[in-house]
Amino acid sequence: MANKTPKRGILMFAHNNQEINYLQLAALNALLAQKNLGITADQVTIVTDRASYDYCETVMERELAAACTNYVFTDTDVAFKHQNTRLFKDTQHTPKVLPFYNINRCDAYDLSPYEETIMVDADYLILSDALNNCWGHNNELMMNWEYADVMHGRKFPELSRLNPLGITMYWATVVYFRKTPEVETFFNCVKHVKNNREYYSDLYKFNNSVYRNDYSFSIAAHTWGGHTDKAVPQLPVTLYKTFDNDDIYKMQDECLYLYLEKPRSPGDFMLTKWEGIDIHIMNKWALGRISGNILKFAEQKTVVKQTECVIKRKDEVVV
Repeated sequence: MANKTPKRGILMFAHNNQEINYLQLAALNALLAQKNLGITADQVTIVTDRASYDYCETVMERELAAACTNYVFTDTDVAFKHQNTRLFKDTQHTPKVLPFYNINRCDAYDLSPYEETIMVDADYLILSDALNNCWGHNNELMMNWEYADVMHGRKFPELSRLNPLGITMYWATVVYFRKTPEVETFFNCVKHVKNNREYYSDLYKFNNSVYRNDYSFSIAAHTWGGHTDKAVPQLPVTLYKTFDNDDIYKMQDECLYLYLEKPRSPGDFMLTKWEGIDIHIMNKWALGRISGNILKFAEQKTVVKQTECVIKRKDEVVV
């Protein structure tokens, strides 16, 4: 007898490139979600590709099985993968141009098996139970247009709007949605924007050199909301961010010790203690260096159960 699909769950997308193991980050974050949100492995869905999964399985098979029981494989758009590259930084001292495979976030509505979904980036560390405030919310769709930099005093005006005179930019880092006809229309609009990037880049005057979900979701929010500014409500959770010029010293138990670049002294850092609050970490290499500590913390009070891992390729179950 098939298990009944939970009504609520976490959704992540994780496609590796040559250096960043996004699937590892997603699995570790899924274990953090189980620990801090009180969910189980069958309330996590991770969308990935076969190559990313096969590689990750060689280094953390047990953790993959414990993190999630619903891996969804999608075909890789090879042309997009080679064309959509961006600058990644392990602090400003190590910049690298690598593929940025983010093309299928617009399919979240179709791929999520849950009635209520919280979609999060793999590098958005779930260190508290704050996201539980989303479940059962009156709003059927929520995102953040505001964010808080962990380092006080840094200003990035270009992150507030698609261009200086343009519409408000929403962050697709965390998105809550329910399965309703209205929300389905929103995601169809995201797909439409993605499929017509050149037109919308001319219309909304944003840089189209790299495809960004933040832009597609922002334009969809503007359209879906009747061309009203900030029509999509904010999440009941503050979006805290570090940037890729920052680093992580260590993770000890539930505490992150962050190296934050000083706004008036590039290359100089301030050591900051971060505890018990969700945070978006832009420096992926920094997360990789503390992956063992994240796993240790996630498993401290979480009983890891070996469960049957259901792997799906879109709508098909692979036996």
